[in-house]
Amino acid sequence: MIVSWLAGLRQAISSKLTIGIGGLLALAITSGQSLLEALEPPVLPALAAGTPLDAGRWRIALHEARLTTQSRPDGPPAPDGAQFLALDLDVGNRSSETDNTFARILIVDPPVEGLQPSPTFWLMRDKAMLSALQPGLPERVQVIWRLAPGAKPPERLRLVVNGETFKPRDNLLAAPGWFNRKPIAAATLPVARVEVKP
Repeated sequence: MIVSWLAGLRQAISSKLTIGIGGLLALAITSGQSLLEALEPPVLPALAAGTPLDAGRWRIALHEARLTTQSRPDGPPAPDGAQFLALDLDVGNRSSETDNTFARILIVDPPVEGLQPSPTFWLMRDKAMLSALQPGLPERVQVIWRLAPGAKPPERLRLVVNGETFKPRDNLLAAPGWFNRKPIAAATLPVARVEVKP
C-alpha cells in the first residue's frame, strides 16, 4: 500500500514538474518573440506610384497626392479657405461580397499634424461618395482629408498599406473571412500644390 502510494506521489510530482517546466518554457519563448517584434519594426517593401499591389481582399494602386481647396472632386473651392489633401488611387474588391471596409486599407504614417483622421472616399467615375465596393469592379477613387486651419501641409505623404489573409474557416465560427490585417507595404508620394480657379 505504501509502495503504490509512493508511486502515485512520484507520478503526480513528475507530471506537475513537466507541466510547470513546459509552461515556463512557453512563456519564455512567447515573451522573447514579443520583445523581438517590439524592438525590430519590420521594414516594409516600398510601393511605387501606379504599381498595383494585391493586399488580400483588395487590389490597390496609389497614383498621386496633392493639396487642394476642394472638399470633393467636382466641388468649388471651400468658402472658408480650407485646405484638403487629396489622394488618387485605384482599388478593386477581390472578395466575393460587397464590402465597405476600404477605409482600413491605408494609414498615414507618420501622422500629419492637423490632418483629420477620417477621410472621405469619392468615386471618380460619377463623383459620388463611396459607400461600398462591388466585387470584381475596380474603381478610381479619390481620398480627401481636411487639414486643420493653419496646419502646415506636408511636402511628402507616407502611406502604409494594410493587407488581409483569407481563411476558408475561422477558428471561432468555422466561417470564411478576411483576417490578420497587417502592414504589407509603404509608399511615399510627393504632395503637389494645385491651384484651383473659382
